[in-house]
Amino acid sequence: MGNCPLTFCPPSDNRRDGHYRFRPYKPSPDDWASTGRYAAETPNAGDLVVHSVNFLINNNSRLHKTDKYFLSRRSISPKLIVRRGQPFELRITFERRFRYSEDVVSFVFIVKDEMNPTYSNRTEVIVPILDERNARRLSLVSESRWSARIVSVENRTMVVEINSSVDAIIGEYRMVIDTRSPNRIDDSYFSNPISESFYMLFNPWNRNDSVYMKDRFWREEYILNDQGIIWRGTHDQMKPTHWNFAQFEENILEACLYALANIGKLKPADRNDPIKVCRHIGAIVNSVDDKGIVVGNWDEKFYGGTPPTDWHGSDAILQKYYRTKKSVKYGQCWVYSGVTCTICRCIGIPCRVVTNYMSAHDTNTSLTVDRFFDENGDPIEKLNKDSIWNFHSWDEVWMTRPDLSASSAYDGWNLIDATPQEPSDNLYRVGPTSVEAIKYGEVAKAYDGFFVYAEVNADEVYWLYRDDKKPLKLITQLTESIGVKIVTKSLHKNQTIDITENYKHKESSKAERESMIKALKMTKSNFSRYYLNEKFEDVRFELVPLENRLIGESFKVQLSMTNKSYKVYTIEATISVRSTTYNGVSTAVVRHDTVIKTLGPRKSHIVTTNVTYFDYERHLTSQSIFSISIMANVLETDFHFYMMEDYRLRLPDIQIEIESDAIVNRPLSCQLSFQNPLPKPLTHGVFTVEGPDFSTRNQVKLKKNVLPKEQATSFLVITPKTSGDKRITAKFKSRELNDVDGYVNVRVFDDYDDNNNELEAETRFHSSSYDNNNNNIIFNDIHDDSNWNRNSISR
Repeated sequence: MGNCPLTFCPPSDNRRDGHYRFRPYKPSPDDWASTGRYAAETPNAGDLVVHSVNFLINNNSRLHKTDKYFLSRRSISPKLIVRRGQPFELRITFERRFRYSEDVVSFVFIVKDEMNPTYSNRTEVIVPILDERNARRLSLVSESRWSARIVSVENRTMVVEINSSVDAIIGEYRMVIDTRSPNRIDDSYFSNPISESFYMLFNPWNRNDSVYMKDRFWREEYILNDQGIIWRGTHDQMKPTHWNFAQFEENILEACLYALANIGKLKPADRNDPIKVCRHIGAIVNSVDDKGIVVGNWDEKFYGGTPPTDWHGSDAILQKYYRTKKSVKYGQCWVYSGVTCTICRCIGIPCRVVTNYMSAHDTNTSLTVDRFFDENGDPIEKLNKDSIWNFHSWDEVWMTRPDLSASSAYDGWNLIDATPQEPSDNLYRVGPTSVEAIKYGEVAKAYDGFFVYAEVNADEVYWLYRDDKKPLKLITQLTESIGVKIVTKSLHKNQTIDITENYKHKESSKAERESMIKALKMTKSNFSRYYLNEKFEDVRFELVPLENRLIGESFKVQLSMTNKSYKVYTIEATISVRSTTYNGVSTAVVRHDTVIKTLGPRKSHIVTTNVTYFDYERHLTSQSIFSISIMANVLETDFHFYMMEDYRLRLPDIQIEIESDAIVNRPLSCQLSFQNPLPKPLTHGVFTVEGPDFSTRNQVKLKKNVLPKEQATSFLVITPKTSGDKRITAKFKSRELNDVDGYVNVRVFDDYDDNNNELEAETRFHSSSYDNNNNNIIFNDIHDDSNWNRNSISR
C-alpha cells in the first residue's frame, strides 16, 4: 500500500490564462500503477466531500459527436457518452469551498463489467489532477496516459477537463473522486463513489486512434448514418434492402455492450483493441457458439420466429435480444451484416455492409469451387461440398493492422463476417481480413485469408460424373464467374458503388492471375494444381438473355445452338429450372425438358422452355430465385457443354405517400400501396412500417383480400420524435406473397410553436412520453441549479 505523491500547493500567481497553476511536479509512471490507496468510508470534519457532479452532457455530447444517442438525450437520467482520446469536462460541486492550497483531488475510473479491476490491465485507472504545464508535458511523452486538469474554480464548484488515453478500453465506466485534506493525519483519501456511470467509445475523429478515418464525408456515412441499404438479389437483378441500423436508438448501445461483455470470452482489458473487438463481434452476432444474437435459418421454414425477409433493421433484433437475453430467430447473411454494422458504428468503429455477387463457399481451401453433375445435368449432392451463393453480405471495418506489417500496407478496410459458414479458431466467424492482402493474394495473413480469397476470386470447375468406376470428365473451368460484382452503398446516396477492384485485379489480367498463383502456392490442396482442357468449337452454345419479369408472370429459358461447321451434328440438350435458396441450395425441380436436335451445316436452332406461374408457385423460395442449368451433349464427339445461371423474379415496390409536412410531435399521415402482381388473391395481408424514433414496429392488417391486379392500400398515422432526415420503410407479407418493400425519405422539422419539452412517439398502436430531468448526480438530495436542456441538443 502506498500514498499518492501528488499534492496541491499555493499557486504562484493565483490564476493565469484562466487556469490554476501548481507547484511543478514531475509525475512518474508509478502514479498510474499504484499498488493501492487508503480510502476512508466516512468523512471527517473538514473533508472535501463531493456534493454533486454535472456531466455537462449537452456540451460534451456535441463535441464528441454522441448527441444522437438516445441514452444521452433522454429526459430521465441521461448518460454521458464520450470518445476516447478526446477531452471532456465535469462540473464538480463540493460541500464546502475548495482550498487549492490544501486540498487534493484525483479520479479513479473503473471498467464497470470487470469483476476484478486492476491497474496493470488498465481496467482501473487513477488520474491525478496536474497543472497545465505538467499535463501538456505528460501528453507529449505518452498518448496512452489519462490526464486531468482544472479549468476553473469558483467557490464550491470546480470544472475539470478529463482526457482519456487514445487506446482506452471501450465500454461503461464508473467513477470515484478521491479527496484528501490536511485534517487527515494518516494521509488517507476520502472516497466519493459516483452513482452514475458513463460510456467510452472508439474515436475515428482522433488521428492517433487505431480506427481514425480522415475523410469527413466517410465518417458521416460510416459512423453517423443510422440508415443504409444492403443489396440482395442477383448480379443482374439487384434488390436493395433498406436497413435501419438504429445505432443511436433506445437500448441499442446497452445491448451492444452487453453482448460484447457477456457472449464469448473477450476480456474487458482486450476491448481497447479494435482487431480483437471486431473478431469477437464476428462470433457473437451468430448463435452457433455461445448463444449469440441471431439464429440462422436457410431451410425456408421459419416456424417460431421471424422470417429474415421481414426484418426492417437491427433495432427490433437487438431490442429483443437485450430484453430476453436469448438468441433471436431468424437471420441470414444480410441480417447478420446489418446487425454487425450496427454494433460497430454504435461503439465507434467505421463500418459498411458489402455484398459479393456469386460468392464462393470453398470448404477445403482449394481456391476452386468444384461442381459435379450427371449426364442429365442433375447435381451430384454427395460430391458437391462447395457452393456458390447468389449473393453474400459481410462487413468492412476501418482500422490499422500493425499485427500484419510494421508499415501501413494493410491498414484501411478489413472484412469481418458473422454469417456462420466455417469455424475460425474453433468459432464460427471470419476476419478481420485485410482487403488489400486479399487483392494481392496474401492469403496467409491473419485472419481467414484463404476463405475470403476463394469467396471473391475462386475458379469454378464443372465435372461430369458417370459412376465411381469411370474417371471424372472436366467440362469447363470458369475463371471469371466468382465475385462478378462487389458493391456497397455510396456516400450519402441510395446508390451502389462497385468496389470489386478493391478485392481483386481485373479478371483474367496478368496481375489477377499472378495473385491467384501466389495464393495457390500457399494452399494445401493438390486438387487445385491441375486442370484439363477439352476444346470443341464447331458448335456454339449460348443462353439467350433472360427477360426481366415480375413475380406472377411467365418466363422462358432459351438455348441458342449454332453449327459453325459444314458437318452434321446431333445434339441432346437438357434445360433444368430449379427453385433455389440464395445460398445455392436447390429446393425443387420446376421444369426439366430434354430435346434431341439434328443441326445441319451452318444452321442455328433455339431450344425453349416456358415456365408459367403455376409451374413455380408451389416451389417459390423466400427470395424468388431460380437456378437454370443447361446440359448439351454433341453425340458424335461426346463433347459436353454445361452452364448454370441464376434468375430472380422481380417483386413490386410499395409506394409511400406522405400527406403533409413532417413536424416533430405532430401526427403524420402515410398511405401505403402496391398492385397485386399475382393471378390470384392475396390473403391475410399485413403491412409493417419502421423508421428512426419508433420504439415499436407498426403493423396494419388488411381487412379484405387483394384481388389480382388490384391495389393493396393502407393508411398509417405516425408522430416523429426528433427532427432531421429520416427514412420510413414498409414491408408487406401475405400467404401468397412476401418480401415486398418500399421506403420514403422524410425531412422532419422542429415544431417551434411547441413549448412542451416532453418526448413523444405515438401511432394508432403505441404511445409513450417522458418527463424532463436534470443530469446532475446528487448525493444529499440538494439539487443543482443547472438543468439539462433537451432543446439545446445539436441536430
